[in-house]
Amino acid sequence: SFAGYDTYNAYLQSPHWKEVRAKALDAADHKCMLDSNHNGGTLHVHHNNYERLGAEELSDLIVLCGSCHRKFHGK
Repeated sequence: SFAGYDTYNAYLQSPHWKEVRAKALDAADHKCMLDSNHNGGTLHVHHNNYERLGAEELSDLIVLCGSCHRKFHGK
């Protein structure tokens, strides 16, 4: 289950996720947490784990630039 949503992508479109994502971005001061030289571009809020999906704590998330997010996924 994805916090009561049919798919993970549906969850990512939910008002709840948008609120959690905004809190994570604010906590990270809208900067990539791994690349202090990151300038511009879309920031991604990556789940470190899915244990509390739907009830995430900020420690479950990391804010990354696209380049660092791809590295996390080995791309």
